[in-house]
Amino acid sequence: MRGKDWTQVKKTTEGLFIVFEGIDGSGKSTQVELLARRLRRRGQEVVTLREPTQGKWGKKIRELSRTSGSVTPAEELEFFIRDRKENVARNIKPALAAGKTVILDRYYYSTLAYQGARGFSLEEIRRRHRRFAPTPDLVFILDVPVSTGLNRIKDRSVIYGHFEEKEYLKKVRKIFLSFQDPQCLVVDGRPAPAVIHRKIWSLLVKKFPELK
Repeated sequence: MRGKDWTQVKKTTEGLFIVFEGIDGSGKSTQVELLARRLRRRGQEVVTLREPTQGKWGKKIRELSRTSGSVTPAEELEFFIRDRKENVARNIKPALAAGKTVILDRYYYSTLAYQGARGFSLEEIRRRHRRFAPTPDLVFILDVPVSTGLNRIKDRSVIYGHFEEKEYLKKVRKIFLSFQDPQCLVVDGRPAPAVIHRKIWSLLVKKFPELK
């Protein structure tokens, strides 16, 4: 999926932009908080965000996803993109422009994986995001087997039930693992959170030695 067109969104701000991706139950939220805490201890001003957001479109996604069949796949894709546009304009770009580090739980890679697994063109999804979405400095894809992810979330209240079916998630995971974007790094999500965090930190400081 690497291509010259996809790198045309140039980073022009001083802030560091880090994204965590992976199927549900891969440990993204835990790693977002661990990394944010460590960076703050080093004096970094950190903003943590997640998608879908708590904005108008994010709330709409949650409402409609509670009822199976209440939204078509095309409408769902549109809502995710609208929610992301708002997040970029209102939260991500302003924070980066202010020199803050942004750590995001899910971004357009999730849309590529989840909506791509439903049959949408990955290139078309990428094309739509090129218009407005800044490219992250690093994307950590936390990888776990589907059975592991489902087992971890079995006691959670399910909001996106149609996103948590085993065979569907296998397709999603396959797409996540297919990304060849230079900023995407796959990290084993099966070890203990502290072990995963140490691996993530080592990868981060390898690319940005000034963080040591």
